[in-house]
Amino acid sequence: MSGDEGTLGHNGLEFSVDLNRAKVDPNIAPVINSHAIAEGRDGLLYLVTDHPKAAYIVLKKDGTFVRSFGEGLVGGHGLEIFEKNGEEYVIHVDCGWHFEAAGWNAHPSNGRITILKTEGTIANRLPTPFEMGIGEAGDRQFMPCDVAVTPKGTVLIADGYASDLVYEMTMDGALVKRWGAPKEDDPNHLQNAHGISLDLSGDTPLVWVPSRAENKIKAFTLEGDYVETINLPGAFAGQLFFRGDKIYTAVCWSKENGVGKRLSESGFLLIMDRETKRVLSAPGGSEPVYVDGELQPLYQTSQTFVHGHDLYVDSDGAIYIGEWNANRRYPAKLSLSR
Repeated sequence: MSGDEGTLGHNGLEFSVDLNRAKVDPNIAPVINSHAIAEGRDGLLYLVTDHPKAAYIVLKKDGTFVRSFGEGLVGGHGLEIFEKNGEEYVIHVDCGWHFEAAGWNAHPSNGRITILKTEGTIANRLPTPFEMGIGEAGDRQFMPCDVAVTPKGTVLIADGYASDLVYEMTMDGALVKRWGAPKEDDPNHLQNAHGISLDLSGDTPLVWVPSRAENKIKAFTLEGDYVETINLPGAFAGQLFFRGDKIYTAVCWSKENGVGKRLSESGFLLIMDRETKRVLSAPGGSEPVYVDGELQPLYQTSQTFVHGHDLYVDSDGAIYIGEWNANRRYPAKLSLSR
């Protein structure tokens, strides 16, 4: 911890944490894992979870429960909210890990991408690679982690639990292309492509994909050409979120002292400078230190978070974090200490 007692973070980016922000009756809208969060145009937060009773839980920013929807959609892992022709849609990413309502029993299978209107009506289901004739038959051949919508309206799909390829498809389900590399010595290689996000702020749009098992985040062009890598030694981080001049990501695990074995229940957050890609603050983790321009290994120092999975940052700088395998906890909120 740094700053006042009860705050987490470093270098002026310190936060108070409310782990019980959500006011939800688990009998009405239960979660297993609070996987990903996004904000709709109505200013409400949409949480995707993998409980079979409701794929989505909608909350006000003060944590008040509004509604849930998506019963029967399983394996919820990632989401993306977008608008088309004045209508708002949300993309549901079924990662293929299908949980039962009780316990911790998950059955691995193939995943699926589903497009819904935010009021809950299913608009379309995209075909799997096997259904398109380009993938192998059998379970666990397509287990997508996340999606992003490009400026031209296509969908980028990070298949992070199966092939580690990125598929680009139209909203109608036609394959545009796929990219990635299976060889570890190829810079295009991804290992556990656990998210995907776009940075459209520069002259050249960039697609950022975590190679989580390598403790790296890699940037590509929209065509899939490799650009650069952010090294995050010791930290198993997920997809990036961009807000203003900062980049944010959630860390699911870290290593013992940053260099040893991967530890369970060892997550935290990272905040980076958008221009330099240097880590500025690690709420719940060790203070970022650079030696000769190289980031030193990061690791958990506070047991506030269990497994950081994904996060959303609102216009006031508040962070909403969802966690995996965290005793069915709803998202926590981090408020910037003034």
